[in-house]
Amino acid sequence: MRGYIHLLATAVLAVFLVGCAATGHNFDPDKLSTLTPGQTTLEEASRALTAPPDKLYKQTDGTLLALWAFKITFVADGLYSRKEALLQFGPDGRLLRLVDSTNILLEPWERQKLLGPAPVPDLRQDMAPPAAAPEVQTIYIPGPGEAAGLQPQGK
Repeated sequence: MRGYIHLLATAVLAVFLVGCAATGHNFDPDKLSTLTPGQTTLEEASRALTAPPDKLYKQTDGTLLALWAFKITFVADGLYSRKEALLQFGPDGRLLRLVDSTNILLEPWERQKLLGPAPVPDLRQDMAPPAAAPEVQTIYIPGPGEAAGLQPQGK
């Protein structure tokens, strides 16, 4: 009987371990608040978050999006944990802002700091002409006892 229980426990443990998978680089999301827009470089961010970014996306405007992502799954999606942080770095290599985060708790002041300054509007775009004023049409619905099609007097 004792051998049967050990065999069953070993089988359960084997199934649990076989159903375990991790993707990305495990990073420390609590260190996001130590990053400063306009100062922190990609290398400094990697050191602070204790992992390199999982993916880098070069943008046509010269900026770079860096994605830190980590997902661990136990027993075929029965249990999983996922966290992500997407940061934008400028052409000079310095942090511009936090673009998005998933399952990362930030205090409101931390999130506001990481969002960076408000983007400057592009004044080079052609201004659209103002839309024409909508046409107003009065619709009269007769009340009880009024003949259909008659409009009130004085209008």
